[in-house]
Amino acid sequence: MTDWLHDILSAMSSPGPWRSFRHVFAVSFMEDGKYYLLSALIIWGLLHVLLRRRLAHRVIGGWPTVADLRREITYSISTLCVITALNAGVLALAVSGVVEVYAEPLKHGLPWLLLSLPLMIVWHDFYFYWTHRLLHTGWLFRRVHGVHHRSRNPSPWAAFSFHPAEALVDSLVLPIALFAVPLNEYVVLAFAIHQIVRNTHGHAAVESMPRGFVRHWLGGRFVTTTHHHLHHETGRGNYGLWFTWWDRWCGTEREDYFERFDKATAPRPCA
Repeated sequence: MTDWLHDILSAMSSPGPWRSFRHVFAVSFMEDGKYYLLSALIIWGLLHVLLRRRLAHRVIGGWPTVADLRREITYSISTLCVITALNAGVLALAVSGVVEVYAEPLKHGLPWLLLSLPLMIVWHDFYFYWTHRLLHTGWLFRRVHGVHHRSRNPSPWAAFSFHPAEALVDSLVLPIALFAVPLNEYVVLAFAIHQIVRNTHGHAAVESMPRGFVRHWLGGRFVTTTHHHLHHETGRGNYGLWFTWWDRWCGTEREDYFERFDKATAPRPCA
């Protein structure tokens, strides 16, 4: 078992519920925050700072402003608090035996260990697409999801820039899955890291995929930074998270997606 998770579970088994919760919250916040901070810093530092001039021709809409960065980081801290509190609840359920997060990798067999992560990613994509569509309706968009859409030209820090209510809805994807199936602790960790890295990259405002990627039979199945950036520009279409299939099956993929991707990946103009 990972040391930090063992530390949390031990704390939750000790007397004093409030003391246990504070300890669990602090450790979990630092762990979740560490991965988010590293991912956002690396992607932002590379694409927006170190390679800013070299990649200027790959900027999809425009660079985010300083005000955008401040707002996104502030809401990201709020989102991390929501995620951490929910994680504490999930771990409490695990300690009480209501859900199962197991340490022994082969407890439920090698096939399940290998399949559980890709299945969780597919489930996450399904869950996000439909909750995202719901959040684009009336009051929910104006009062809740609109916070995220204040980033017309998002940065990697926009990945967690949510209203607390939306942060809660998005974070329920793991607890819902755990009520249905057991998951190995390393699968849970890999699932969290995958969504953090791909989410920060998806809000980078700079297209890093090669030219022609979206027209490839395999590459075209994946959501690119351009795909999600176009959603931020207008607030319509391109609702998918990891894959493009729900947008294509439901007719919600933007018609200008290929054109805008081609523009963002055009060869760098000669000096």
